[in-house]
Amino acid sequence: MKSPSEKFRFIQFEVSHHRSTMKVGTDAVVLGAWIEVTEAQRILEIGTGCGIIALMLAQKSLASIDAIDVDEASANEASENFACSPWNDRLKSFHVSLNDFATDKTGIYDLIVSNPPFFQNSLLPPTKGRQLARHNVVLTFNTFLSDSSRLLSHEGKLAVILPCSEEEKFNEIAGKEGLFLQSKLNIYPKPSKPKKRVILVFSSTKRENPNFDSIILRNEDGHYSDNYKRITKDFHAGF
Repeated sequence: MKSPSEKFRFIQFEVSHHRSTMKVGTDAVVLGAWIEVTEAQRILEIGTGCGIIALMLAQKSLASIDAIDVDEASANEASENFACSPWNDRLKSFHVSLNDFATDKTGIYDLIVSNPPFFQNSLLPPTKGRQLARHNVVLTFNTFLSDSSRLLSHEGKLAVILPCSEEEKFNEIAGKEGLFLQSKLNIYPKPSKPKKRVILVFSSTKRENPNFDSIILRNEDGHYSDNYKRITKDFHAGF
């Protein structure tokens, strides 16, 4: 096993040397740090980008992890980052759409994670790459949930991070696909600000009382909160 200090250095290297025009964001870091992976043997990340979430999950598990992206440059970059990691034997990147991957599936997954391109009501950015990464020009809620449900094991879980404005609609469509909320993390940028993001975890098992939790990313002075530092400490140098 890698020591904590070695793990910090590796993830920090990936973040600081990321060559894409898309920076590694807080959304990805919070999702990768918060989600539970202890029992997962096979994990799929949908829309991997540079591969940061897959790398984080590899760092804190023994799972085999597949990562897919419809953008070829992103899939290639993730593959390069995986090859340089201590967990390269457990990480694979594929340039493929979710629909094609689900259609040609060769296995099922205990956990599917995604920081998905769901910003339905905002204006499209000018470049195609950012359109694919930040908007549902390729994926819709219905397609995403239908294809994801086909790839989940019987007791598998699906975890996504979304803008709060999309939560209700996503929950509604998930229910129609036989996926039910298990836990939720409300994400607040600061104590005085309304929540901005939410992490939702679903499975095929109905749960009367899902687990709800909250995190505040930064204090009013702009410094990271103690709670944020606690859940992400294994992935940030200097905490």
